[in-house]
Amino acid sequence: MLTKELFSICTFYAISPIHAGSGAATSTVDLPIQRERHTNWPHIQASGVKGAMRDHYRKFVKGEDKYLTNLIFGIDENNDGDVINKDGEIIKDKDNEKLKSLAGAISISDAKLLAFPMRSNIAPFIWVTCSSILKRLKNDLEFAGFNPLENVPPLNNEEAVVINGNGQLSGDIRDIILEDAVVTIKSANSVPKLPSGFPKTERLLLISDEMFDYCVSSCTEIQTQIKIDSSTGTAQDGALRYQELLPSDTLMYSIVYYSKSAELNELQATTIQGHIEDVIKDFIQIGGDETLGRGICKITWPKSGKGMGGAK
Repeated sequence: MLTKELFSICTFYAISPIHAGSGAATSTVDLPIQRERHTNWPHIQASGVKGAMRDHYRKFVKGEDKYLTNLIFGIDENNDGDVINKDGEIIKDKDNEKLKSLAGAISISDAKLLAFPMRSNIAPFIWVTCSSILKRLKNDLEFAGFNPLENVPPLNNEEAVVINGNGQLSGDIRDIILEDAVVTIKSANSVPKLPSGFPKTERLLLISDEMFDYCVSSCTEIQTQIKIDSSTGTAQDGALRYQELLPSDTLMYSIVYYSKSAELNELQATTIQGHIEDVIKDFIQIGGDETLGRGICKITWPKSGKGMGGAK
């Protein structure tokens, strides 16, 4: 039995490339992105998502509500000072050992990959997803109190099914080129649709797990970075590096769990949920290289068909 009372799903649509670094070089890439160990799919670890949300909340919450920062996200005495109540009174001194272990009222999952953009012969790009991704989403939706997805049709290695399509994905088109691979469109009796409130992906293809692995392993963005010596105007020795990025237009999602505050009884889970969704909205920055414009995401909070989130 989980102790959290409410659940939301938060989606992230990449406006600019995202670099959530893993901190360990692999192969020729000096700065790779974070990936799941068992699937090798890109993701953003929960600590990075929560840190980005906390930073956004700190910057945009109204002054009279700043006291909620530590109560919602957990103690961070170096950045957010003492835990105080709405009347400005210190609840506990920040040097108190119990305060240092104060848990926040929300928990946040990793940001999981949902749809990945790929170059194509029929449009500048299309999005791809796979059966395993949608099965994972189905479980997460049910857990968070959303209406479940329809069953996902089985696919062979080079087959694809149109989930969301317009004129570019209909008619007589049978074969679609994804980078340097080709998939063949097949018909399906039932096609799963993304829930209402998720960012629109007008050209979304369901492809096989094997083809999806190829896409997310070989088709991320790699950028070269150098540092110029101001005295010579040329690159400094040893300053060349290769950085991996999740491309713009990538779609990800996280699950957010809410419980009432351990310190203020009047701060209930429903209050915290509404407050978070009211403050953390529109656009958020996630990952590194903020000064290079990286990691700008449009954030949305889809509503379930069962109210404000699944109560457990």
